[in-house]
Amino acid sequence: MKLKRIRLFADRDRVTRTRIVYIALTVGTVAAAFLLVLLNRLIFRLAESGLYDNIEYEVVSIISADSIGAPLSLHTRVDLFRQCEREGAERAVMPGELSQSVILERMEALWRETLELHSNGDKLYSGESLSSVQRKSRYTATLRDFYHDESGTKLALWCAQAYYTADSGSVYCLSVQFDSRTGDVYSENCALFGNVRDGDVSGALLPFLRENGYPDALLDDFRPIATGSGYTGVLELNDGLAVSLTYTTGEQYEITFR
Repeated sequence: MKLKRIRLFADRDRVTRTRIVYIALTVGTVAAAFLLVLLNRLIFRLAESGLYDNIEYEVVSIISADSIGAPLSLHTRVDLFRQCEREGAERAVMPGELSQSVILERMEALWRETLELHSNGDKLYSGESLSSVQRKSRYTATLRDFYHDESGTKLALWCAQAYYTADSGSVYCLSVQFDSRTGDVYSENCALFGNVRDGDVSGALLPFLRENGYPDALLDDFRPIATGSGYTGVLELNDGLAVSLTYTTGEQYEITFR
């Protein structure tokens, strides 16, 4: 009996020592990890302090801060517009982009100006009341990304449209592509059928120029070339860009950055 008691105490002592060893290992591991974290934080703070004390680094930060998040230049965006062909799905508005309501307001104003250019007083050349057409017109605007698969670049555009169904069944419409952030107009496609007359070729460019902030006087240098169905021409702008016009008399016309 005495021997059994001795063995029992020995076993208990062994278990106790084992537990102490495991506890010590656990505490030691946690302590080592904690010390390593403190050491890493200390090293990081020393490196960070040296980085921000560097004069050259501070200068670069100040110079580049103003351009962070700013839209690309118009020249660059126009180049992207010409390259991006694949159309993405409709998406929601992101921070920094123009809202749908703003685009619809601009679309309505642009449609009104376009109709007035193709009217004689208070009526379109085809006879419809200008005020009636404006009142019954409908507007849509969809935000999409357009992609250039080879380079991986993309350009976000508001694709907006104003349209009206005439009594004859013809649908008058104006389709416009706006930059999602700046509101610059990249293209216009207008179908007014009998209201698209030869005498309004140059005037058709006016809304496009005004929407992008160009002076009307640039039209003085526009020389459209007659074709079998209408006119075509390129207008060189005062910033190195150019706009092309394809005009089909009695049907429609298209204006876009070239």
